[in-house]
Amino acid sequence: MTDAGPSRTLRGRPHPRRPRQWIGLLLAAAGMAAATVAVPPLIAPHRKSPEAAPTPTPSGAASGFASALVPAGFAPISVQAEDPANRLTGGAAVVACATCRGGHRVRYLCPDCALEVRVTVPVAGARKVTVWYEVDGPRSIKVSVNGGPARTWPVNGPDWTVPRSFDFTADLPAGEVRLRLYNDDAPAPDLDEIVIA
Repeated sequence: MTDAGPSRTLRGRPHPRRPRQWIGLLLAAAGMAAATVAVPPLIAPHRKSPEAAPTPTPSGAASGFASALVPAGFAPISVQAEDPANRLTGGAAVVACATCRGGHRVRYLCPDCALEVRVTVPVAGARKVTVWYEVDGPRSIKVSVNGGPARTWPVNGPDWTVPRSFDFTADLPAGEVRLRLYNDDAPAPDLDEIVIA
């Protein structure tokens, strides 16, 4: 049999004179395997985040009043009853008030007298509306949202110098909102401030 030369293999096995090439390849493969284990992947696998609690669905949209608040990033809006952007009808009037937040309040809300608060709401949703008032004894106030049916709220207070409040939840659209406060059945309390949160 004739020698085929140093570059040939015998039946697929490496020639005895070239063991360094195979050792080098084995070392390179081992290094790649170690790097694969040691280096984390560039894109982490998607992990399902915990499900958020369901958002309550507001009710009473037809009347403007709701029974549940919808969480939202909403900065409270405060409107003084005597704000010039509001509308007074009948004999309703602004008077000075040392114990009120803005130094004034709206008085003389009667069957033909009302305070209409106008405010711009940036985001629609169910909002908590707080009405600050002062009153001597039990009375009541009616509130209508954007011309919808009014609801009556009973109020009470020790005298005309102690601020009190009541609150309710209303579905308010984005944009201009009108809250009409009045009492066409009996005298109402004096109104100080309305806060939408």
